[in-house]
Amino acid sequence: MPWGFAAAAVVGAVGSYAAASEQASGQKAAANTQADMFNTITQQEQPFIQPGYNAETTLSQLMGFSPGTGNGGNAIGTSLPGGYLTQAFNPTEAQLEAYPGYQFQLQQGDLALNSANSAGGSALSGPALKSLMSFNQGLAASNYSNYFNQFQTQQNNIFNRLNSIAQLGQNAAGNLGNAGTTLGTGIAQAQAAAAGSIAGGISGASNNIGQSILLSNLMNNGGGGGSSGLGGGGTMSAGDGYTFSY
Repeated sequence: MPWGFAAAAVVGAVGSYAAASEQASGQKAAANTQADMFNTITQQEQPFIQPGYNAETTLSQLMGFSPGTGNGGNAIGTSLPGGYLTQAFNPTEAQLEAYPGYQFQLQQGDLALNSANSAGGSALSGPALKSLMSFNQGLAASNYSNYFNQFQTQQNNIFNRLNSIAQLGQNAAGNLGNAGTTLGTGIAQAQAAAAGSIAGGISGASNNIGQSILLSNLMNNGGGGGSSGLGGGGTMSAGDGYTFSY
């Protein structure tokens, strides 16, 4: 192969591969940037994801979906037994009587009725006893209703607070999943493009060398009907229908 063609082949091959390598480096850098961004997003979402998991676990135990694993079988992070949020309202008489303010109201009501009846001279009379019984029954009914409302309000508050935290975690996990899908696709595309660039560079370098060898052989062989000299210019035929000018 003449030195001119050899030099051209080397320069072309090196240039082609260098350009491809530079392009591949940029594509790999893009993939790394996207991977770093995903790691950053993951770290930023962790303060929401982890509490969300914990809230979901506690809520699941309070709903009775899984047994309590805290102290004494309580739901984690609470003093409430597993399944508490699905318990029916069925207080004992002692629990009703222990309702805050009930005993005070009962005592004050009894005193007021007794005082009123004593002033009228009908203490412990039939009407007085009837009034006292009516008052106590009404207070007991009111106390039961208040206890039920408080029980229900407490259950709803516990559920809503835990559910809000669980939803924060769910939203954070969803955001992370979307980011992973988007950035993962970008990383895969960048890596595939980098591999394609390297392959293209190798192919281009090979083509440069192959074409230089072909031209050198054609010129050394005279090409059939043309001149084999390197000066003056002319044409030569490869013998298969292709004609080269030089």
